[in-house]
Amino acid sequence: MAVSIVKGLLEQYVQSLFNEGIINEQFSHIQHLKMVGRTEHFVQLINTYCLDVESILAQLASFIDLPEVDFSKLAALAAEVTERSSRIGAEHVRLACVDLMQACEQMQKQKFLLALDWTKTEFTQTQNKLQVLVQV
Repeated sequence: MAVSIVKGLLEQYVQSLFNEGIINEQFSHIQHLKMVGRTEHFVQLINTYCLDVESILAQLASFIDLPEVDFSKLAALAAEVTERSSRIGAEHVRLACVDLMQACEQMQKQKFLLALDWTKTEFTQTQNKLQVLVQV
């Protein structure tokens, strides 16, 4: 009985993430792994995503502080965050990356810094919510 209660709460939690737009349909494919008994693979995908994006965001922060900003390099890294977020279904992070890409196209350092802060915030919130799923 306790297992069915936890399972129901988990389903409600995931549905709330969908309703808030934090995750999208792509996440359903990832979550399916957990439901078919491939929990380790599910956990690995989430953890790898979080570690990789955290690393890329740190690189973006260090590269924007260089005296000569290479916006093409920043754009490539931002595209990597976008791609990884799309694959996992992290919708808020993917959407935040749009501003990063625009700032790179416009070569606007200040706009990029604001977009990077926003992306980091969205990533941290998403990461925290995904970690709940990993722990359950």
